[in-house]
Amino acid sequence: MDLDLEPVSETLFLPLYALALESQSKHPLIVDSEAVALTRRLNEVFRGSDRPLYRRLTRGDLPKTLVTTLSMRIRKYDAYVREFLERSPEAVVVNLGCGLDDRRRRVDNGLMSWYDLDLPEVIALRKRFLTESDRFRFIGASVLDFEWLNQIPRVPGRRVLFVAEGLFMYLQQDAVRALVLELRERYPESELIAEVANTFIVRMMRRGLGRSKLRRQFGLSSDVVYHFGIGDSRDLEKWAPGIRLLDDWTYFDEPEPKLGWTRLFSRWPLFRRAQWTVHYRLGGDLGRTS
Repeated sequence: MDLDLEPVSETLFLPLYALALESQSKHPLIVDSEAVALTRRLNEVFRGSDRPLYRRLTRGDLPKTLVTTLSMRIRKYDAYVREFLERSPEAVVVNLGCGLDDRRRRVDNGLMSWYDLDLPEVIALRKRFLTESDRFRFIGASVLDFEWLNQIPRVPGRRVLFVAEGLFMYLQQDAVRALVLELRERYPESELIAEVANTFIVRMMRRGLGRSKLRRQFGLSSDVVYHFGIGDSRDLEKWAPGIRLLDDWTYFDEPEPKLGWTRLFSRWPLFRRAQWTVHYRLGGDLGRTS
């Protein structure tokens, strides 16, 4: 099997393998047997590869802290989606930059509609391992080519949730802004859950320090670099009227013993919010929350 993926797209394997490793660990934070089965199938593809990342994955050679934080993030995003579906059982959920994530299966309430979107080569890979149905659809397109939005239904009273896990930091600042404003315009009263990076971390990566760490720890290409960052969770509220922060979340908001010594970072705001998650309402008449 030829895996012809762009360098940034290859990061899609990290959360999948972290989930599989955590599922098989002692006292797992989250268990997904299907993720374990999928990584075993991928290992057959990766075996014999000369790519450093693929060799690491087949050995299960990921830093324990990364496995913990990615598993915590996956668990939290599952909880975010479930909570949204409790409020709007027949909602539409759009997973932006889906990779090989299969959250739809873990959170399905039998009523929702789900769209997984990623670049065409990623969706082609996804179709080799995962299946579509009437309620679970794949869209192969750049998230920045807004033509894909024509495939997302706009039905009065049917709310939409956009999930951007591990995506925005790889996009340019203007591109993220354009995307968020387009979602707000087309889908008023929709919600957005997105992982963001601190502007300091973005600057550090652009200087090369972060990229060398990614190459060293994960075997990723030096082309993998962050571009988009914010300084505060409310920054996106300044982009347009009606964008309102509902809540945010960091890894250190939970007293998770598996974080180990990295819990010390929770004492410094910069490290506490090196990467974190923001949850917004996009448009509509909603008072500011605190």
